[in-house]
Amino acid sequence: MKRLFTLVVLLTLLSLACSLTGTPTPTAEIPPPATATQPPVPTEAAAPTAATRPALPPPVPTSSERPCLPAEKSPAIPDPNGPSFHQVFIATSSDGLTWQTNNQVVIDQASVPEAVRLPDGRWLMYAVNGSTLGGPGLVYAESQDEGQTWTCGTVNVPGADPDVVLLPDGRIRIYYIEFPFGPHPPQPGTTTEPNRVKSAISSDGKNFTLEEGTRLEGVQYTDPDVILVGSEWYMYVSTGEKAWAARSSDGLNFTLIGLVNGTGAVSSSYLFPDGTLRHYYCGREGIQSATSTGGGDIWRTEPGARIARDPSWKIVCDPSVAPDGHGGYWMAYKIQPADTTAPSP
Repeated sequence: MKRLFTLVVLLTLLSLACSLTGTPTPTAEIPPPATATQPPVPTEAAAPTAATRPALPPPVPTSSERPCLPAEKSPAIPDPNGPSFHQVFIATSSDGLTWQTNNQVVIDQASVPEAVRLPDGRWLMYAVNGSTLGGPGLVYAESQDEGQTWTCGTVNVPGADPDVVLLPDGRIRIYYIEFPFGPHPPQPGTTTEPNRVKSAISSDGKNFTLEEGTRLEGVQYTDPDVILVGSEWYMYVSTGEKAWAARSSDGLNFTLIGLVNGTGAVSSSYLFPDGTLRHYYCGREGIQSATSTGGGDIWRTEPGARIARDPSWKIVCDPSVAPDGHGGYWMAYKIQPADTTAPSP
C-alpha cells in the first residue's frame, strides 16, 4: 500500500510538470532569481561513480500489437491533462519549415519527447513516462531502422522534461528538471521554491550517471533546451509562455541572461548549416518557430505554424528537432486528443 501511495505521489508531480507544457496561457512575469543562490557546480563532467547511479528500472512490457507501447493501457493517475493522456508523434522536413506527419503514435502515455540520432545511425527518443508500467520517471524508445520499428525501456534518471546533447567525446548528456515539492505538491503559482535543472552522462544512452551540482535554478523553471552556438552553450527555460535564456562556457555552469520570448516557450533550438538559429516552441497557433542572431538575443517569430493544431487535438506541444542524417530533419512532439476521458485505445 505504501509503495502504491509513493507511486501515485511521484506521478502526480510528473503530471503537474507535463500539464504545464500544454498550449501556453498568459501568466504574470516571474522575476528570475539571482544565480548567486545556486549551489557550486563542477567545471568538468563528473566522473561516473556507482554511488551516484540509481538502480535501473526494468524494461516496459510491450506486445507485438503495440510496438514500443505498454501492453496494457492504464492511466497512472486520472489527471485529464497529464502525461497519461499524451501521445508522442514524429514529423519530417527537408528544410525545417514545412513538416509532414502520418500521425502514427510512437510512444503512448508519454510526454515531453526528446529525439536524437546517434553517429551509428540509431535513434533514441526520451519522454516522461505516463504509464503505470515501468513508471514514474523517463522512458526511452530506440530504433535501428530509421523509425520503422521501435523498442523501449525505462531510463535511470529521476526527473522530468528531458533534453539531450551529443558531446564531442561521443557521450550523451541529458538535462532534466528536478522538482523541490517533496510529498506535498503546492497549488500552481503558489510555490516560491526553485526548480533545478540537473544533468547526467551516458555512453550508451540508456544507463546514466548523475552529475553533481545544479546547472540552473529558478521558480517554476521547466523544459530546458540546450544548444552549442560557436564556443558557448545556451539554455532556454520556460515559465508558462515565457522563454528565458542562460549562457555557459562549459555546459555545466549557466548564468541567466534574460527574457527572449514572451508569447511561447517549451522550445527546441537548432543551428542549421546556413547559420540560421531557429527555435521551435509551443505557441498560440500550435508549434511555431522563431529565429535569433545569437543565442541570447530576442526571438523573431516566423509567420505561420510549423505544426498547426488539429481540431481533434486538445494540445500540440513539446517539439524536439534533430537532423536525420540524410540532409533532412525529424521533429518529435506530443499531442493530446481533444476528447480526453480515458487513455486512447
